Amino acid sequence: MITLHSLPPAQNAPHPASPRPGLAARLLAEGERLLAAQRPAEALPLLQSAAEALADGRAWLLLGEASLQLNNPVAAAEAAAAARAVEGATPAVLVLAGRALLSMGRPEEALAEAAEAVLIDRHGHDVRLLLGQTLKACDRHDEALAVLGELWQEAPGDSGATLRLADALMHAGSHDAAAELLAHMLDNAALAGQARSQALLLRAQNAQRRGNLEAALAAALAGLEETGADAALHSTAAHALLAMRRMGDAKPHLLIAHRLAPDDGYLAHLAASVGAFLPERADAQYVSRVFDGYAPRFEAALLGLGYRAPGLILRQFEALLPGLGAEYKLRNLLDLGCGTGLIGLVLHDVVAGSIKGVDLSAGMLAAAQAKGIYTELRQAEINAALLADQEQWHAIVAADVFIYFGTLEATLAAIGRRLAPDGWFVFTTEALDGPQAWELGETGRFRHSEAGLLQALATAGLEPVVLRREALRREGPAILDGFLVVAKRAL
Repeated sequence: MITLHSLPPAQNAPHPASPRPGLAARLLAEGERLLAAQRPAEALPLLQSAAEALADGRAWLLLGEASLQLNNPVAAAEAAAAARAVEGATPAVLVLAGRALLSMGRPEEALAEAAEAVLIDRHGHDVRLLLGQTLKACDRHDEALAVLGELWQEAPGDSGATLRLADALMHAGSHDAAAELLAHMLDNAALAGQARSQALLLRAQNAQRRGNLEAALAAALAGLEETGADAALHSTAAHALLAMRRMGDAKPHLLIAHRLAPDDGYLAHLAASVGAFLPERADAQYVSRVFDGYAPRFEAALLGLGYRAPGLILRQFEALLPGLGAEYKLRNLLDLGCGTGLIGLVLHDVVAGSIKGVDLSAGMLAAAQAKGIYTELRQAEINAALLADQEQWHAIVAADVFIYFGTLEATLAAIGRRLAPDGWFVFTTEALDGPQAWELGETGRFRHSEAGLLQALATAGLEPVVLRREALRREGPAILDGFLVVAKRAL
């Protein structure tokens, strides 16, 4: 079972005392008015006070809605739980809980809430909308299209319903149908504001998903000409240009997108990769978003590129430990950045005890879980997982994990603390030639030099046993070189 990293506490400010019931009711009414006026930050403290004072599930529901609008799904989930405690599992409570879970990247759990809500209220608009969105997030596209198509047929003039259907068609691979629906929508001169911007963006994204990069670029540029600066359209233009290997042309779009959306970690890392700044590691949002989207085709893509790291690691263990597998086994294994479980698949026959996998991507962990190899899977950032871990591991592996880290010393030190006295730490990373310890390439991945790896290992109290250059896989027509490293705790 995938165990999720502990949720952070809600960010709502505490109140020293609950207001009197009459005052609480007025706070609730004012908070609802502010929320309706799209002023959630002002509504939030009023709704918080009212919810704490009144035994009223509606107050918690409004607080949850404000939290969602302020991009705090954890607080929204807590508000949904409080509302459920007051009035039970009503459709409104289930919808709020499902929306919060969906925003936290937990679509299967959100789908369970939506299914329960549908059993209670089969024809409710919000209930069916959540069901359609969660089905789409779970890649159950035919079912999602049936639900969202039904909602659209009930209100074909509703721009929100049309956009949701077009988005679902795009994700289902029905690109012609999505393009036709969006063209009809954009032909309406009355379409304006956010709805028009979203339709222009979907038109460009739909062309990109169908593989027509020139059309995607043209649509994104046309959208920018019409709407002005827009982070998502700049990002779409940049992605099309990057796919065409026009790095120089992509750079200004990435820099503008990052300036327009500075809190978007995905865009921040892409901007860093073209020189906006130099981070010490890839942003967690970037890693999780890339690999959540990549998970369904990850293994096929890597095997098609001749990916060698799992086999290299197994053979290195066999070379270091003669008789491994036949006469004895590794006591346990910690697989950092386990992805879809390729390392677990290769090594599980030589491990006697537990095999634990850690990864940021829920999509990758779901694929790893399906292999039935791991005794525990944890969705977490590696340093946080190592800090929380209490085991002493006979083997720790990090295959192609440090391509998303520049500075390695802190992470290597944390690994050393979890390594048994006779334990082995094995990892691969991409190779850098030159005097500097590491650099971030235009691919968005970090490369490390031999000297930099040796220095980082020494600083972390680890002693290299093996450090050699290896061909890791193909990248385009070229061979991608890296380092295979085996280290132990220094005496």
